[in-house]
Amino acid sequence: MKTDVSIDDLKFTNQYDENKKPNKTFAHFSDPNTGKARKVSVNWSTYKISSEKTAKRLLIDRVNRTLEKERIIKAGGVVTFGQLKEKWFESWALTVKVQSTKTNRSILKTVMPRMIPDDILLSVISPLYIQDRWNKFTRDAQALQTGHPLSHSTLSKVRNIMKQIFGFGVINEIIRVSPMHYLNLKVPKERFEMLYEKKQFKFLEGQEIDWMLEILYEVTTRENSRVEFYFDSAVFLLHTGLRIGELGALTPEDVDFENNCVHVRKNLVSQGLKKVEFQTGGTKTLSSNRIVVLNPICLEIILKRIQKNRERQEYVQFMMVDKDTCYWYPFRNFIFTDYIFQNNMGTPITPNLFTGFFNNKASRSGGSLDEMIRERYPDFNKHITSHVFRYTHISMLAERGWQLKEIMDRVGHKDSKTTLEIYQQVTKDMRKNQEEDLKKITIGSQFLD
Repeated sequence: MKTDVSIDDLKFTNQYDENKKPNKTFAHFSDPNTGKARKVSVNWSTYKISSEKTAKRLLIDRVNRTLEKERIIKAGGVVTFGQLKEKWFESWALTVKVQSTKTNRSILKTVMPRMIPDDILLSVISPLYIQDRWNKFTRDAQALQTGHPLSHSTLSKVRNIMKQIFGFGVINEIIRVSPMHYLNLKVPKERFEMLYEKKQFKFLEGQEIDWMLEILYEVTTRENSRVEFYFDSAVFLLHTGLRIGELGALTPEDVDFENNCVHVRKNLVSQGLKKVEFQTGGTKTLSSNRIVVLNPICLEIILKRIQKNRERQEYVQFMMVDKDTCYWYPFRNFIFTDYIFQNNMGTPITPNLFTGFFNNKASRSGGSLDEMIRERYPDFNKHITSHVFRYTHISMLAERGWQLKEIMDRVGHKDSKTTLEIYQQVTKDMRKNQEEDLKKITIGSQFLD
């Protein structure tokens, strides 16, 4: 990344006085940005120069300062990695969905500075600097919330974003060449192994589903009706395979009761926003825009949620008549929305709400749902997230003999990779069961003794 000229890049000539002594020295060079011939001079008398060596040293410094000043002006004042990062983000954010900008903004703020400090000058960033930082980063950096080593996914995102940032710098002539061009940054092998292990636990199986629903039902009924919508949400996700953002964006107008289906065409945008700022955007991909057939259980849940929401809103409107009473105070932050899956304050289900409820350890006796299930059923070894329900739905369809393309269409997968991984894992387990069944068939074994 360093572009300073050296003495070997310059050609020096002198101007002489009447006594044939040098009084001015010129440095001739080719501009590294334009390729044009240029020259810079220094007067010996002005700087009290006594030798050509001193004159050459001053000229080298002057050339480099001139080129650096011109480069900074040309680059719009972008001289640090942090400034380049912001310029890239401003441009990139115009080309993607709002939710994507929220995710990458979080990485840029909390993770990227641990890889490359914002105040580091672009002029000192070299391939070796990046490689050394990457080695340390992949070895030592931890997730802020869990304290675990950064995941394969996070490391891959950081690596990809760095490529985009430096590539943006080259295209806009802020830097001459990307240091990433010379590197092949590797994710540590153990992160691949962690990723593989994690994928083996992405869905719940028969008995695990029963254990989870049993504990979830007890918690949601014990903690009163404020949280019962979490149980309804979990069951609905198990039966449909919707993403949590798709579930949160559902409104009554998306439901076709006549044909027993729901139109999935929106995604809730909530990350980094106040609840009154929540909005709906397009689905994750074009393939995610789909029609999902509902069974009677899902239709019953939808009707129940719509009725509950209507009753709650009517009650809040009644309480609004006299806002001076203490009965109104708990509803002061209530928002009126038409989302089907909403809590007692009108807020639609979001990843943060869903994860927060399942991982609640502080205010719930017994700890998180994972811990409560494990306390009663020690064999339970899964971690429940919103995507676990989606993957469980895929596994249930695979067990019932659905074809890969049929499953992809139902869950809105553009790429078969994720669907195929779960599909293969399920069919592998099914083959094990088949092998056990085949061992029980002993026809003719009496003649082999």
